[in-house]
Amino acid sequence: MNTRLTNAILIVMLLLNLAFLGSWWMMHIKGHNNKMHHMPGEMHGGMSDKGGMFLTKQLDFTDEQQAQADKIFHNHADRMQKYQAQIGRLQKEIFKCMTNDTPDSVHAFMYADSVGVYRVEVQKEMFRSSLAIRQLCTPDQKKKYDDLMQNMSKHIGHQMDMHGGPMKRDSL
Repeated sequence: MNTRLTNAILIVMLLLNLAFLGSWWMMHIKGHNNKMHHMPGEMHGGMSDKGGMFLTKQLDFTDEQQAQADKIFHNHADRMQKYQAQIGRLQKEIFKCMTNDTPDSVHAFMYADSVGVYRVEVQKEMFRSSLAIRQLCTPDQKKKYDDLMQNMSKHIGHQMDMHGGPMKRDSL
């Protein structure tokens, strides 16, 4: 797989993750912490997986492909939620280290290293899920998938150029 395609797939999965995390965060803030059940075509707690629905509609997935894609999207969302929870927990620990009367940079940097490890896992998960969706495709669907990823990466690249390039945030 070439680098360009890999980057495009990672960008699409990042967008799907951001949409999921934003929705999850809003549900969390509103106090909807009850048990959530997965339903076909939906993410946690009835949140519509618009990115996945758009993708599978554009690719004209069969019912069987759609069912397999739903499993991939749900497993992906579960893993991403766990990673993001760990990153959030570690970032709180970093903040605690900073706000002590005697700041603890040793532990803060250890926590920051751990955040980095989880962010690497997030990138790997995005790749695995994107690849799993692509592998569901027929040869014609793969061409459409690749074209969609290419177009999305161009659009995202343009947006990033307009907003001063990629985000440059550290954990500290």
